[in-house]
Amino acid sequence: MNDQRCACPGCSCSLGPNAVYHEGRAYCCQACADGHPDGERHCLDPLCHCAEASATRA
Repeated sequence: MNDQRCACPGCSCSLGPNAVYHEGRAYCCQACADGHPDGERHCLDPLCHCAEASATRA
């Protein structure tokens, strides 16, 4: 298991086989790598609320 964490602020997911690399940073999925632009896209873990956290910063 990979202990490296997703670079998305507020995300607590570990990087897995579907990790996405963007601008030198690693994310658990494409939604996190895109910065949750619509505020509704969730990351791979349905219990993680990083999309909501990124919407409050926008």
